[in-house]
Amino acid sequence: MRVDISFKYLERSEFIDNVLDKNMQKIERRIKMFKSDDPVHISTHIEKNPHKEQFFCRTQVYLPSKVLRVEEKGANFSIAINKCFAAIVKQLDKFKYKLEGHLGKRKEKISRIISEEV
Repeated sequence: MRVDISFKYLERSEFIDNVLDKNMQKIERRIKMFKSDDPVHISTHIEKNPHKEQFFCRTQVYLPSKVLRVEEKGANFSIAINKCFAAIVKQLDKFKYKLEGHLGKRKEKISRIISEEV
């Protein structure tokens, strides 16, 4: 898994790294279902509005068969990051549920075909 993090009008700090690490762990747990040889790339951009106290977080997760994108804003950078990653986690869970449902139907169909042959 490749992770790219970029900042604009904001400097990287230890606190930002801790917030990002906590949220990246949530994503890592959910992408374990994909094979290790399939490339997964996460790109996060954190930006501060230079004119007022407003922060933006954009995250893209490039999966083997789909790209998930989220953009959130908040009054604090940790709020923006947490909202953004919560939305990505929700999209990952939904995508994972769809894949498992599709695979489940396929398994049922295969087991039905095998039972009919016997």
